[in-house]
Amino acid sequence: MSYFSDVLNRIIINKCDCTKECFVMFVANCETVTSVNDILSYMPPQIRRYMYNINLSDAYEIRMRLGKALTLCYPDGRYYLSRHGVLVSDASGAVKVTRANIDEALELAVKSSMYSAEEEIRDGYITIGGGNRIGICGRGVITDGKISFLKDISGLNYRLACEVTGAADKVKSSVIADGTVKNTLIISPPGAGKTTLLRDLTRNISYGGFNVSVVDERCEIAAMHEGRPAFDMGPCTDVLSGTPKAEGMLMMLRSMAPDVIVTDEIGRESDAAAIERIINSGVKIVTTVHGSGIKQIEHRTALSGAMPFFETLIVLSRRCGAGTVEEIQCKKGDFDAC
Repeated sequence: MSYFSDVLNRIIINKCDCTKECFVMFVANCETVTSVNDILSYMPPQIRRYMYNINLSDAYEIRMRLGKALTLCYPDGRYYLSRHGVLVSDASGAVKVTRANIDEALELAVKSSMYSAEEEIRDGYITIGGGNRIGICGRGVITDGKISFLKDISGLNYRLACEVTGAADKVKSSVIADGTVKNTLIISPPGAGKTTLLRDLTRNISYGGFNVSVVDERCEIAAMHEGRPAFDMGPCTDVLSGTPKAEGMLMMLRSMAPDVIVTDEIGRESDAAAIERIINSGVKIVTTVHGSGIKQIEHRTALSGAMPFFETLIVLSRRCGAGTVEEIQCKKGDFDAC
């Protein structure tokens, strides 16, 4: 079954077979900033040749698993690439990923310099153009009890960044209220839309006249290229990319006089300490963390010092599709539903 264009403009889900009511913020035709040709330039030639007629504007992942069919993930399901250059629902007869394909893909991702990407590979990913990321799995090389490198790479996951104007419409009144921005934590498992939501919140805050400093450690939020963001971050936004979060947040606090600092995927004690210092300086924080719910995060030791400072908590999931808002709580003494 081919992936027809008539699904591209529908809402991902209107009703979900769930025990409680939910809504999904994101529409299926999320605007990918990086063009199809740019994405294809990171694909090995023996796979790329079959992909020129594939519509990737709605895809959110391309998965390469050694010896398995190349998989493309869309909001309405997984598809496979046939040797006729179309997407099919049956993996039998689809294009299979070889060792040579994976080796060539890695070489393209690191621009033929594995050494320059060594630190990223050790963390399990490589950031490529347009804020897209290639996740990596294989065999870890352990040195002094820590992973020093990955070898015998067996799988690559191209996670395609999306800009969804309006993604924050359902939650922004809980973040931007009473002439100020609330210290906000977005809680979400991987792939549930937290960075997409954070990106659109940043745009809304910036267009609201607040000076925003984005600390984009993994070059995903703004996807800076030659000093310019690939995404619309708003007119009052400054971006620091490629810098560790804790250090970067304090740099922006000292240098850019922000009203709001935005960063993604906190989790270390150093992040919590930086957030405490920033909020005590009168600057607001909007950030995200991996997790499944509020109670889980409250018991995470590394973040315990920062939790009392957040005023709005937003929980996302994939239960009814990416961007499902499970819960919004606002602090009025204790946290209550907004």
